[in-house]
Amino acid sequence: MPTKFTFLSFFCCAALLHFPFSGKSQSLTTVRGQAIDAKSKEPLPYINIQFDGTGIGTTSDVNGNFYLETKENRSALKASYVGYQTQTIKINVGQSNQVTLKMEEEAVGLGPLTVVAGKYRNKGNPAVELIRKVIEHKDRNRKEGFDYYHYQKYEKVEFALNNITDGFRNNFMFKKTPFLFNNVDTNKATGKVNLAFFFRELSSDIYYRKSPASQKEYVRGEHSTIASSFVDVPGFANYIDNMYREINFYENSIDLVTVAFVSPLSPIAPQLYRFYIQDTVKIKGTPCVHLYFAPREKADLGFMGNLWVALDSTYAVRKIDVGIPKDINLNWVNELQLVQEYDWEESATAISDSLGTTKRGLMLTRDEIFMDFGIGSGEKKRSMLGRKTTTYRDYEINTPLPDSLFKGGAAKVFRDPNSDKRNASFWETHRIDTLSRHEQGIIATVDTLLRNKPFIFISKAARFLFQGYVALGDFDMGSVYSFYNFNEIEGTRLKFGGFYNKALPDKKLQLEGYAAYGLKDEHWKGYFGGRYSLGDKPVNVFPFNELKLWYLNDLKIPGQDLQYVNEGNLLLSFKRGLNNKQLYNETIGAQYLKESQSGFAFSVFAKNTGLKPAGILKFDYELTDQYLIKPQVITSEAGFTLRYAPNEQFYQDISFRTPILNRYPILEFKYTKGLKGIFGSEYDYHSVDFKVEKIFYPAPLGIADVIVEGGRIFGTVPYPLLDVHRANQTYVYQMESYNLMNFLEFISDKHVSGNVNWNLGGFFFNRMPVVKKFKLREVLTFKALWGGLDAANQPSKDNGLLRFPVDETGRQLTYSFNAQPYMEAGIGIANIFRFLRVDYIRRLSYLDHPNVSSWGIRTRIKLDY
Repeated sequence: MPTKFTFLSFFCCAALLHFPFSGKSQSLTTVRGQAIDAKSKEPLPYINIQFDGTGIGTTSDVNGNFYLETKENRSALKASYVGYQTQTIKINVGQSNQVTLKMEEEAVGLGPLTVVAGKYRNKGNPAVELIRKVIEHKDRNRKEGFDYYHYQKYEKVEFALNNITDGFRNNFMFKKTPFLFNNVDTNKATGKVNLAFFFRELSSDIYYRKSPASQKEYVRGEHSTIASSFVDVPGFANYIDNMYREINFYENSIDLVTVAFVSPLSPIAPQLYRFYIQDTVKIKGTPCVHLYFAPREKADLGFMGNLWVALDSTYAVRKIDVGIPKDINLNWVNELQLVQEYDWEESATAISDSLGTTKRGLMLTRDEIFMDFGIGSGEKKRSMLGRKTTTYRDYEINTPLPDSLFKGGAAKVFRDPNSDKRNASFWETHRIDTLSRHEQGIIATVDTLLRNKPFIFISKAARFLFQGYVALGDFDMGSVYSFYNFNEIEGTRLKFGGFYNKALPDKKLQLEGYAAYGLKDEHWKGYFGGRYSLGDKPVNVFPFNELKLWYLNDLKIPGQDLQYVNEGNLLLSFKRGLNNKQLYNETIGAQYLKESQSGFAFSVFAKNTGLKPAGILKFDYELTDQYLIKPQVITSEAGFTLRYAPNEQFYQDISFRTPILNRYPILEFKYTKGLKGIFGSEYDYHSVDFKVEKIFYPAPLGIADVIVEGGRIFGTVPYPLLDVHRANQTYVYQMESYNLMNFLEFISDKHVSGNVNWNLGGFFFNRMPVVKKFKLREVLTFKALWGGLDAANQPSKDNGLLRFPVDETGRQLTYSFNAQPYMEAGIGIANIFRFLRVDYIRRLSYLDHPNVSSWGIRTRIKLDY
């Protein structure tokens, strides 16, 4: 969530930027209009529109809008669409025309097959037979079939604010920034004015090897108009790359805007899409069949549009032009259009070598992705436009490449250390597309904007709203959302703190801390820590190479582990049951962390911890028939952690580093050694833990997150040092916690667990006539945890271990596992109002424990596409 909040905050700040006017010659005949269904008045996307008798044409966008122009003397416009009558209308030559195409439904003949609108069948459909041929031959046509290839890639990404009105221009906020509107641009199809605020260009080399399979991208140059003082620039770039991933329609599913679409070339495509033959055309001399396709269910995550298939033995895709249905179950994206073009490319060196190895292939030459983002759509709505254009050149096919290019493990992208410092001469030779006037204007305008005081003020205000931090000189105060909360032990808790990260000119040192006070327990608490970057990068820039030192003295809830949220957040003060089992935790520690571009990371750590009971907890134990009280438990530990997360990307918030989901597994291993006799430590033990996490995209059935964990403790230790399993007594759903488990309810010295969270993306809701309008999504969860406790760690008068916690009446509150695992399952509805998820959770075992709930309702706020 921090990633999207920051992205949205920058979007809010963007109410300050630009694009150029497109002038129109009076000799042109221009036509702007909208295609609609004559009966329902609904806009019709992907209507084929052209000047009659010419090849000059276009297709309407997702809202039915279109624009055409020509210098030829043409007085008629022709529109055609599967299931509708072809329409021809008169236009005025040499003038600007505004038209509305009202399309009438009809029966459509397709060769030997006649399809009546609404009664589509696969059997006997020549379009389906053709697409099955394309699917059958796709492994031969995809570029991954070559042994090697290499090419240069150049991409441009820009964002603009849409629908800039005179009222917006005259807003008081822009009185001191009139330069923003010097280079606006007008959308030819809609007539709306756009104000660009972000531009990025990137030049890289791509290398591919079939065996062993590997693809590497070496970024040679990159430049963007964004301020590092407001936004995590590498994280923002990662977020954009994740939104606009490389699109390969020969794959079965296509990742775009963080979700998986079913490809029209997937083996299951004939079951999920409707295909229609439109006509035959020639593309660079090759006869091609023009196919139109659309999802059978418009709310599913599928494309609609056109593709052109070579009518020869290759059955290769030569061009594809797609968008999304307006009723698709997708948030924030009002419109999406994607165009890809393929052509025969020959190696610059030779067509073939002496062995006859082919050096010619059908390769992607250009692709373009356009998106319209916004809370809503409509003529008066303001939205954000994003466009990514990628061009390719200098192909080398089946030319062997040195192994040195493919080092670095599973990491795919490598950046030249000077990639962001390239001068003008570099870009003159590496830009495959030259910059247009308005793109040059974006760079100049944003450079001026970033020094503008009103913009700086708005940026800081947005940062405070979404992150809760206020910049006070070199000190970032926050998060203000955790400055006040309450609990049973502290009563009202007051807190103040923040970050100081400008102690050195190169920002290699970050200091952080807070002080807190409980009005009920009358205890001061606090934290102070520092991180120092040992490499050539500032602190908080991936990959980390840092030393961290810290001191902590605060309350701790055993078994609570919150992800990407502060425990001190006021909303988390509200908990079910009693929150009266806590520990005063005093820790001093040190850690060295080293990460690499390949995704491998390791850390070594050492710390000394003192734990004291709070609330109803007592550190009492029985020894030789005597009941004694232990004032505190002291342990010293040292260990290491290994982590492998190939191709992992992050967005770095001020307090959290949020990973961006991908298809690669994450593996973690941790070893800890208890050091008896070091700084008062009383225990000697070994502990090992592992975790495996994998995201699956079973298109069209949404996304599933699967986690498997396990651990083992060797040695005799009191219960606070055992594995206290993650419980959650808040009403906020926690993905990796057990949401109906009580704090300190289960402990073990050996355990294994499984956690499945499956968001089906609305697959079933999309098929319900009324429900599908709300774009709801089904969620299924299941969590199971099994553990055990050695006899040596069971409290007895012989080993003198601390007794398990009991309540005021002496009833036991903490347990080890028997032969049965702890299990809970849930079913939920996500995407309520586009941000709310509600889960019904059922606890399936250990229902006889005190103060447990057999079921519960939990909520979670998350912004998803």
